[in-house]
Amino acid sequence: MSRHLRSAWHIIVAAIIALWGPNGGAAPASMAFELPMLDGTKFVRLADFDGQPILLNFWGSECPPCISEMPMLLSQSSRYPSVQFIGIAVDDRASAARWIAQFSPRYPQLMAPAQPEVLMRRFGDRLGALPYTVVLNPRHQICTTRLGEVDAAWVATAIATCAADSPAATTR
Repeated sequence: MSRHLRSAWHIIVAAIIALWGPNGGAAPASMAFELPMLDGTKFVRLADFDGQPILLNFWGSECPPCISEMPMLLSQSSRYPSVQFIGIAVDDRASAARWIAQFSPRYPQLMAPAQPEVLMRRFGDRLGALPYTVVLNPRHQICTTRLGEVDAAWVATAIATCAADSPAATTR
């Protein structure tokens, strides 16, 4: 094996160890976040939902596909009570709060940080485009993602796939 191939192999092995090393494959620290609720009442951490599958939806109030998918996401959150849905507004607080108020959401709506693209990249959105939906398994590892509008069939498939190792995963 050439020296260059050995070097490449060592880099690959080091990357695998870094991903699946001493924490047993738990979500990397970079997946963690603590963001304010859109209404400013408190902060929410990803770790607050330890052991639960999570559907994260990044949205904006002036994004037509975000507007289109929101009613469906709200209804799906009731259909899958064992999955924690979380909305993350990539918007200015006032516009986002005015827009989301019309829906009376039943799951947390959070405010993205000042540089939302950094958080979005952590969750796989390399373009920083909206809407962007991520489903995390119960260990809060990325299971599946979707750039663009999602529908109920996509949500059902994603949840069935990603929450499969969660004994509490049920549908109504």
